[in-house]
Amino acid sequence: MNAHAPRHDWTTDEVLALYEQPLLALVDQARRVHAQHHDPTKVQLATLANVKPGGCPEDCSYCPQAARYATEVRSEPLLPVDEVVAQARRAQAAGASRFCMGAAWRKVRDGEQFDRVLEMVRGVRALGMEACCTLGMLTEDQA
Repeated sequence: MNAHAPRHDWTTDEVLALYEQPLLALVDQARRVHAQHHDPTKVQLATLANVKPGGCPEDCSYCPQAARYATEVRSEPLLPVDEVVAQARRAQAAGASRFCMGAAWRKVRDGEQFDRVLEMVRGVRALGMEACCTLGMLTEDQA
């Protein structure tokens, strides 16, 4: 096993030991692990796109689309796949290598809605970019 490869076999005791570390010691350890896997002179550029604006019933304090805030963000339907891929293409031309898609809803529904999100991800990946999503709650099958 490669000593520098990311681990996916953490025990509960190991996770608790990390949790119990002083914050700055944990930050320093995270920095060292990051430096083992990434060139410290480079930064990855990512673009975040709102693929389904407004109308979220959740109350996330960090999100301007949360139910708690009176913003002018109108609820709109999920964007068309071609529009999202065009946004990703522009982001790539501007230097981004990762394209993140966020949707303002509690959970993505199976069927047409989820299929369109999958098409968006495929379209972004076809450009040679990393794709990530923030879609609210997913079922185990969707994940």
